Amino acid sequence: MTDGKRNNWDVRFDEERFFYGKEPNYFVAHKLPALEKGRGLFLAEGEGRNAVFAAGLGHEVVAVDNSFVGQRKALELADARGMSIEYRFEDLTTGSWARESWDFVVLCFAHMDPAIMPTVHCQVADCLAPNGRMIFLSFSKAQFGRKSGGPPRLDWLHDPSELEGQFPGLGLKVEEREVDLAESVGHTGPAMVIEITGSK
Repeated sequence: MTDGKRNNWDVRFDEERFFYGKEPNYFVAHKLPALEKGRGLFLAEGEGRNAVFAAGLGHEVVAVDNSFVGQRKALELADARGMSIEYRFEDLTTGSWARESWDFVVLCFAHMDPAIMPTVHCQVADCLAPNGRMIFLSFSKAQFGRKSGGPPRLDWLHDPSELEGQFPGLGLKVEEREVDLAESVGHTGPAMVIEITGSK
């Protein structure tokens, strides 16, 4: 969105509350503290909860998304907590992030059009620095029909075996399981997710 028009995410985020809350996702909160301080990329970062958490751990943080409202709220959250993050308004498929090198990349519920998803995932693997790490969380196809969160379209949900082939050059640990989400109004209740950690 570059012409000033609001997209669906601007509409969803445009209220005082944070749609997914201000605290980091459970998986990100568990995995990030184990990483050495470095330069981290947060794709489809929305209102910034995970990026701000990472900044609080001492990482250099760049968030990427295409919601002006999400960008504004993320920067306000960072400022309120005395943190500094860079938030780029970019498209996932054409953004400058893919031409840079990152110590770690976080994709937290970064569901996207299945026509572009493999390309973005391959770019994630390519842009990681040597010994770089990836933290990935998404809803699995077993989530379809549940009201606890995620895209309402089966083709936008994920299959573990398909994801395993979309990050070339990374060693992956993949687990599909049920968790109980409590992320404001956006994700609430039992949900089927896929948790992945990757290393280069």
